[in-house]
Amino acid sequence: ANGVGTPRILLNSKSTLFPDGLANSSGLVGKRLMIHPYASVYGTYEDDMETYLGPTGQALQSMHFYETDTDRGFVRGAKWNLMPTGGPLTHTLWEPGTDWHDSFGPSFHKRLNSTFGRYTEWGITMEDLPEEHNDVTIGDLVDSDGIPAPKIRYKISDNTQRLLEFHVARAVEAHQAAGATSILEIPVVRDSGWHLLGTARMGEDPATSVVDQWGRAHDVPNLFIIDGSNFVTST
Repeated sequence: ANGVGTPRILLNSKSTLFPDGLANSSGLVGKRLMIHPYASVYGTYEDDMETYLGPTGQALQSMHFYETDTDRGFVRGAKWNLMPTGGPLTHTLWEPGTDWHDSFGPSFHKRLNSTFGRYTEWGITMEDLPEEHNDVTIGDLVDSDGIPAPKIRYKISDNTQRLLEFHVARAVEAHQAAGATSILEIPVVRDSGWHLLGTARMGEDPATSVVDQWGRAHDVPNLFIIDGSNFVTST
């Protein structure tokens, strides 16, 4: 259960009592999907920092640019995570906009010699907004059990795009100030979107929310939804 799995269950649970899906009298089930768009800015350094050691995770967090500053041209912000970059296999990864040939064959050895242990990442977790054009519905496809699959529509809004551009630029500056010899920007990491939020909104008014403060569905007294779909924002 999450911001995709929960609305899938509810929207597939239609009946004469709930023609639009279970607990969906507000029409908000599946609406306002938020995923925390994720950017990576990698820096290569002359010093061996042993960034292949230990588990992948956040060695340091920064909330310096987290709060809203409207002078930047957008609202909300992001959390920065200073990350290690793993073992040799992670250095074969590539993203759209980069040439995969740079990661294989003779190029792999050249890349590994310059980056292994000397490569570190500012991972930037963005706060996207609860916008109704981002949603989960039921599509035409079915899974192996014949159950209709979810259809996900998500578009980075103008606010999120400006937020992304600002934070990537600041992370580049941070690497430059720390003495990075080269920098790689990945404004949106393609295999991200792990935090699935917002599609069964919590609130006091049954007309504008799906569950109450305890996660109890307004429409169904013995149904509780307790997962990321309850989130009103993607703080």
